Amino acid sequence: MNILLETLRDPLWQVLGAIIVLVAPFLVMAVRTRDARASEQQKRRETRGVLLVCLAVLLVMSGWVASGHLPHAAPRRVSTLPTPAPTPTQTSAPLSTPTPAPTPRLARSITQVLVTFCEAINHQDYQTAWNEYARSLQHKHPQRNVVAAWRRFIRCSIPDQSADPSALDTLTLTLGSGYTDRFGRSGDINYRFTMGIEQQAWRITGVCEIYSEGCFDITWG
Repeated sequence: MNILLETLRDPLWQVLGAIIVLVAPFLVMAVRTRDARASEQQKRRETRGVLLVCLAVLLVMSGWVASGHLPHAAPRRVSTLPTPAPTPTQTSAPLSTPTPAPTPRLARSITQVLVTFCEAINHQDYQTAWNEYARSLQHKHPQRNVVAAWRRFIRCSIPDQSADPSALDTLTLTLGSGYTDRFGRSGDINYRFTMGIEQQAWRITGVCEIYSEGCFDITWG
């Protein structure tokens, strides 16, 4: 119905249709008066032919005009395909919080190791003091040279650490009469002991001599 209405409203069809309507009577009249000697039956037959030709032209013209309206009149196809479901955003799995490695349970504390070392020096039990050294430190200095250096000390003590809690790794070794360190000092000398874990136990890994300028390496530590 929409195509028919659009065709009838088309100006081109209206012009051509009007021309055919106006021309058809003249053609019929021309056919009927063409030959005065023709019979009435022949005239009717020729009149029908003219009318059929005009009708055929009108139909062809109408079809041609209507075909130009087909693209506009065709209903729009609505897609019936299902709407795809939204793809869920992939989220990374929550990272598990790393569990810290448990602190190893050691047989003795740093303080106990230093106390054992200090008491061994006081009792001249140099083998016990040597056993408190880590293997890396034992390989650094020959045992006989270390023991010879220890023999110069007559006493070992742990200084009062109440004023400096960070000085838990400090021991005071007292030089015997007639002995001095490389800086010419005598009497009480403070040494700092570096500690490390070896075979699940604290061991002495280094010793340095405390001076106002810093802590300096020594020949026995």
